[in-house]
Amino acid sequence: MSREIDDTTLRATLNARPSGARVVVGTLEGSLTRSVQRRCDAARAEGESRARDFAAKALDEACARLDAAREVAATKLARSAVELAVEIARVLVRRDIDTGRHDIQAMVRESLAASGVGRGTCVVHLHPLDAETLSEIGFRSGTTIEADEAVARGDVHVSTPHGLLVREVPEALRAIHDRLLAESA
Repeated sequence: MSREIDDTTLRATLNARPSGARVVVGTLEGSLTRSVQRRCDAARAEGESRARDFAAKALDEACARLDAAREVAATKLARSAVELAVEIARVLVRRDIDTGRHDIQAMVRESLAASGVGRGTCVVHLHPLDAETLSEIGFRSGTTIEADEAVARGDVHVSTPHGLLVREVPEALRAIHDRLLAESA
């Protein structure tokens, strides 16, 4: 079906019988421009919504990666702090031992108390310089201090009827290191 409206010819071909009609104010070009503009606005809004969704997802993923990296860094930092603290302690203890400023008497008394022999007989093996330092110190009866080149300075080995109690600085530092690592985990 076609029809002429005025001196400009406008033809419309309909594939089916019209079910309704509306009056559009203005020109066909203006109506099409407005229709295209509405569709462009809708497409832009949909694109912006998708972009926001994509950006939010990317931000969530970046936050998750950052949290994971933070956890790894915190674990590494704790381990590094323990390593540094124990190394500082090792250097300070070694310096005090090398200069003779360690309290070997307290170390021997603590070792004797830990031996569990009470007033029983025991032999305390010490480095010769440590044994010399304690030569004038009295311990409980049945305790003998013996110089032993095989014992490192600052270490204490106590021979008892029950066995040998060994207290060595490197082992003590290793035990402290392991305990700190376990507590920081």
